[in-house]
Amino acid sequence: MRTPSFALVSLALALLACGGSTPEPVTPPNTDADTVKTSFTATTEKPADPPPAPAAKAAFDPVAIGMTPDGARKLCDEHLAKAKGLVNDIKALKGAPADKLTFASTVGRFDDVILELASAGEFPYLMGVAHPEAAVREAAKACEPKTDAFQTSLWLDADVAAVIQAYAKKGEKLEGERARLLADVLRDFRRNGLELPAEKQARLRELNAEITKKGQEFMSNIGASTEWIEVDPKELEGLPKEYVASHKPNDKNKVRISTDYPDYFPFITYAKNRKLALELYVKFTNRGGKQNVRLLEELLARRTEKAKLLGYETWADYAIEPRMAKSRKNVREFLDNLSAALKDPVKGELEELRKEHVRLGGKKTDVLYPGDRYYLEDKVRKAKYNFDSQALAEYFEIGAVKKGLLDITARMYGLEYREVPAAAWHPDVTAYEVWSKGEKIGKFYLDLYARADKYKHAAMFGVRTAKRLPDGTWQQPMAALVCNFPKSEGSQPGLMSHEEVTTFFHEFGHVLHQLLTRSELATYSGSNAVRDFVEAPSQMFEEWAWSREVLDTFARHYKTGEKIPDALFAAMTKARTFGLALATQRQLFLASLDQELHARATPFDTTKVVEEVQGKVDVFPYVKGTHFQSSFGHLIGYDAGYYGYQWALSLSRDVLTRFRKEGLLNTATAEAWRTEVLSKGGGEDERTMISRFLGRAPSHDAYFAYLKGKE
Repeated sequence: MRTPSFALVSLALALLACGGSTPEPVTPPNTDADTVKTSFTATTEKPADPPPAPAAKAAFDPVAIGMTPDGARKLCDEHLAKAKGLVNDIKALKGAPADKLTFASTVGRFDDVILELASAGEFPYLMGVAHPEAAVREAAKACEPKTDAFQTSLWLDADVAAVIQAYAKKGEKLEGERARLLADVLRDFRRNGLELPAEKQARLRELNAEITKKGQEFMSNIGASTEWIEVDPKELEGLPKEYVASHKPNDKNKVRISTDYPDYFPFITYAKNRKLALELYVKFTNRGGKQNVRLLEELLARRTEKAKLLGYETWADYAIEPRMAKSRKNVREFLDNLSAALKDPVKGELEELRKEHVRLGGKKTDVLYPGDRYYLEDKVRKAKYNFDSQALAEYFEIGAVKKGLLDITARMYGLEYREVPAAAWHPDVTAYEVWSKGEKIGKFYLDLYARADKYKHAAMFGVRTAKRLPDGTWQQPMAALVCNFPKSEGSQPGLMSHEEVTTFFHEFGHVLHQLLTRSELATYSGSNAVRDFVEAPSQMFEEWAWSREVLDTFARHYKTGEKIPDALFAAMTKARTFGLALATQRQLFLASLDQELHARATPFDTTKVVEEVQGKVDVFPYVKGTHFQSSFGHLIGYDAGYYGYQWALSLSRDVLTRFRKEGLLNTATAEAWRTEVLSKGGGEDERTMISRFLGRAPSHDAYFAYLKGKE
């Protein structure tokens, strides 16, 4: 999952939280390895074009400024002040003669405002969810309401709009992302209420402030929510030995198992005691508590009111309009087709799980709960495919995985990574400069390991937005990858599940999208693409974590140094598609729930909607006493857009048809992907970019065939 930068035209300001191979995060064990210094330069193919220009001498560095309470406030306030000055420069052109209205002085300067808003808000947003000190987190979180209030005023500023509209009337010929920016800005003035009368604009300001505040509270409640169960040590039967070793009994001879990912997912997947697994599932599902149920229902009411104020029937209609899908009807059609493609595969997989449940001593009439899917799928993979996921984890020591991932992407894209002193927000964080053809093009931070009061998922965060600055210099991009992977402690190795490895590849796909940008405009820089496209590059890159050729470059047994045995790799490959239909159905449930919550007239009981949608879409039953919506963080930021994960995944399977034909490590193909898609950010029509790379129009056919096992 990527998280947002603060560009306003093509993306809303909100959290994009998603983990790895599926947007609903999946994480087993908790460990890690030593820092790995990686510097690898590909020489087999001509690398991609050099970056647009060297960085400015006094490069803006938000990390050096914003890691204290005062620094976070300074970063926010100073850049908001600069943004205000730029807005005043635009407004000063109202009524000016046509020759004074140039792209640079109007729409280009508007993009400069976007950059200053990003500079004000991006790094504080990260610090608000990742800094270990509460005082810094609270100071940083105070920035988002300020940036949101500023953008509300910006879009309601009739003088700014008049200048942009006057420039548009000149009819100057614009091409590429400049033409797109003008069209999007004109559209979004309407979408943000410029045409409303004064009293309705005042109400819109109130609604925007309330939506921001309630969204922050909702996410904070999830982040602060750590429930647990206490079990006898014997109830760890079935768990990996590393997990058992790291969970010592307390003075009451009880072992505490929390709802944090490194605790939760191994327990739900491997614990033999399924009653305890169900108890933990309930607590995990109810994170955020009843206060989040209340907050969400209030938030949905505010969103609905805002949508109607702006002339839309529902929030879903409003939110989907600027995306690839364009309309709620198109989203519904896509989800219906997805459901149809899953019908037979889901039936077959569920029958396999029931057979395994009976084989393990259960009854045919027993209810299988949602958490049992992980457990039974793992058992089926072992029994039917002789696949042992715990044995496979011994080949994925996190230091080796990190080095391997960096080496592979360096080779593919003609890059060099140079580790530099991080001087970051936590001692675990490492930093790397990215070089291409002898020029530094960006920098990224890796914050990989779980800790208290840290963002719970895995996501890429923008740190500094790239843009061609008014003086002609190039502001290089910066990004941070925040995860919750296992960390080595003492003699305990950091062994990653293969799902975690896939998550790492997924999230690094977002980092590449952010860092390989060549967009001249901040609005479309890096991963600032429409929501139902932005996941495609990262979802596509998951495939590299399944390739024998790729895995052989880094996957070694942490003790013996041997490669993954042929039999284990064959079992992993054969077992891969088992569970795919049920996992995809879970995503269909989440997307359908998101649509239903944002397409109904408020007020309504959101828990009843969860129960209703789960009963209609999911083969696993709703568990009484749960309120999943309270922990569904994607409702903040991905509101009415969760379908985008499946939409983008469909695009990614289509893109893979070329990579599979020409080779996953083919540097010429990778260069074409970098040039035609990654470098463009969100500045071109998404269908056009994909069509240019594939040599044909994009299609959902490859994805539906894959789900049906026909690919």
